[in-house]
Amino acid sequence: MKYTAVHGDTWDSIAYKTYGDEFLCDEICKANARQYEGVVMFDGGEIVEVPESLSPKTEIIKAPWS
Repeated sequence: MKYTAVHGDTWDSIAYKTYGDEFLCDEICKANARQYEGVVMFDGGEIVEVPESLSPKTEIIKAPWS
């Protein structure tokens, strides 16, 4: 999936906007390593590749009494 960055976007904010989990930003960085190497904050208008195969990693924790 493609994401168009807005002014002030960071890798973690893009991960939060697209996946709902800012901790998946490493995967987006890896997918764009060549094109946006060294970028911390986007100016806006950049096209960022967001891997579609990822989903937020959630763990279901059961209460000890259930």
